[in-house]
Amino acid sequence: MNEYHAKAKHGIKLLLGRQLFVQLITFGGGIILARTLDPADFGLYIISLFMVNMFALIGDFGLAPSFIQRKKELTDLEIQVGFTLQQVLTSILVIILFCGGPAIGRYLYPDIPQVVWLVRALSFNLYLTSWRSMSALQLERHMKYDQLAKIEVLEMLVYQSLAVGLALLGAHTWSYIIASLVQGVLGTTLIYLASPWKIRLKYDSKIASELLRFGVPFQLQIIINSLGSWATPLIVGRQLGPDAVGFVTWASSNGRKPLMITDSVMRVAFPHFSRIQDDLIEVERIVIRYLSGLLMAATLWFTGIVCTTPALIELVYKQKWAPASTALTLYSAVLALDMCSMVIGTTLTSIGRLNLTTIVVTVRSALNIILTITLVFLMRRGHAYNGVPIAYLVSSIIAVPWLMRGLGPGACYRISRSLSWLLIPTGVGVSAGLTMSWLSQTTWLPVHVLVTGCTAVLGYTIATWFACPKWMRDKTMESFKRLSVKLPAAAPLP
Repeated sequence: MNEYHAKAKHGIKLLLGRQLFVQLITFGGGIILARTLDPADFGLYIISLFMVNMFALIGDFGLAPSFIQRKKELTDLEIQVGFTLQQVLTSILVIILFCGGPAIGRYLYPDIPQVVWLVRALSFNLYLTSWRSMSALQLERHMKYDQLAKIEVLEMLVYQSLAVGLALLGAHTWSYIIASLVQGVLGTTLIYLASPWKIRLKYDSKIASELLRFGVPFQLQIIINSLGSWATPLIVGRQLGPDAVGFVTWASSNGRKPLMITDSVMRVAFPHFSRIQDDLIEVERIVIRYLSGLLMAATLWFTGIVCTTPALIELVYKQKWAPASTALTLYSAVLALDMCSMVIGTTLTSIGRLNLTTIVVTVRSALNIILTITLVFLMRRGHAYNGVPIAYLVSSIIAVPWLMRGLGPGACYRISRSLSWLLIPTGVGVSAGLTMSWLSQTTWLPVHVLVTGCTAVLGYTIATWFACPKWMRDKTMESFKRLSVKLPAAAPLP
């Protein structure tokens, strides 16, 4: 078991290092794109991506997690059968999107004819995703995250460089489309070279049945979980237009940006928990460790957003994005709940409690959609899109405790009690930041944002040191000691 813990720690360090670098690239590219393009350009891309991803979720049918979760080693035949199933379904979906794109576009978005060719172009990404999955899942199954991390960094560099360059040349929404396709071709090629396998089209009814028996329920859960996110492009896009979609999606992306850290951690956590699934006490202990670190990032991010918005938007992204400030704050508030949901959901799935996760996700998605529709239609039209993050926040508050109870009797109480200390640094950081914001409101805007943000972070950091559990302080001190040993001794004076 210690071997799995060690591999998981190594994998997390690699992916977090990769994610930090990717975040810097994405943040820089995102600022240039936001300042260059209009919210409507971004909204059109999100609407087109939604239409393609809606079909992509069907084409995946949970193959990767089905292979990763298996205890026995995979055979060439199993991989080839899985690949064959993917190619058949993917080909059907691409044909539907390419030939039926105009009809689908006219039905869903009668006032936005531009989406037709955007969707047709993006549909070929379905092939790229399916072609890379066999190699990627083998790397993840064996926790070889060093190779994945390097490839994903290079992919993001290419994507951001192309998207920014094309946007500056006036390509508008096509900046995202072309960059996405080039990124897909590059990533697929590199991942196959990192983990090659015998590409064959083969079929075996017994193997196919085993794959689908686990994969289809798993993928059904992902589809149901995604239904809530469909509300923005489907409901907001149809009723309020691409501008509103751009505001909501931009707010969600930036308000929940640290969620990308959780994505990287969960890629390690799934095989990690799958290997220790028989020891539920150890599983709960590791869950608390995962959540402690992740929720520190979430609450610190929320603190910074609350204290610096909307001045930060005006300074960095231009005033045209100011209407999204309320949605940005709401999404930063729901970030912590999202992290809890992902960690607990991944844990339940890896230990074989998929049914409960599916039920909770279904209820949350249904509630989210109902509330979104209600709020979008009831709220004043100019700010009706704020109903989307409000609905998401309410449905998440209901779902997370329910998921926690799935880990066993008293698990919700034990986990919540172990994490309650995070309320102290959050409260201190927000109070300090808002106080400084009020005191410095008449200063030059860059100074105002910098002083406010630094004060909030400093207050949060000091409070964290005194409020966090002893094991976390001990780990921190141990890391500092190891770092000091590695640092070269100062050169003697002449």
